[in-house]
Amino acid sequence: MKTLTCKTIFRTFLLTAAFCCLFFVTTPVQAKNSKSSSSSNLEEWLDICETIGQTMKKKHFTYSNYGTKKTYSSALSGARKSNCALYVSWCLQEYGAIKKGKTFYVRWNGSIKKNFSSWGKKVQIIRVNKKCSSANLKAGDIVCWSGIAHCNIYAGKNKSGKRLWYDAGKSATYSGRSGSSYENVGARQLSYLNSRRISYIIRIKNL
Repeated sequence: MKTLTCKTIFRTFLLTAAFCCLFFVTTPVQAKNSKSSSSSNLEEWLDICETIGQTMKKKHFTYSNYGTKKTYSSALSGARKSNCALYVSWCLQEYGAIKKGKTFYVRWNGSIKKNFSSWGKKVQIIRVNKKCSSANLKAGDIVCWSGIAHCNIYAGKNKSGKRLWYDAGKSATYSGRSGSSYENVGARQLSYLNSRRISYIIRIKNL
């Protein structure tokens, strides 16, 4: 009877120890996989921003608010015109955060005007109303600016701690005027934005 009791206790101990090891080993792995997935999503998103920006320069896109196309593919095959908001809209479309043909722009007062009813479940709209220096930005955020009718994409910081932006505004063209060809959509420093006020952040989920 004593032998049976000892074996039972020992078997129970082994099963309990095995369960504890399994719990403590798998839980961190799941968290690591989730973090790895977010990192991969961010890399994919920024790669799309970079690729479209480079293509706009290579294909001699010009800055314009008129005669533009709602999708990136139609712009490539037709009138090669873009602007800050259209570039961001194309990037969102290519990433799959919004459907093809959906576009938006930012008004002078910082409000967002879009040609569709709902953003859907893949993005989060965050009200900020703070200067850039005080805003809690995450790499990949789409930033809407008040007072300059502008939007761009925050790419993170360089080794010197300076903010970098993917930006298809007039400042990205050779002459800084409408009708001028794009020279550099980013990622680059835009120091004039440091004192500007952010109205909204459009944040893609799971980045």
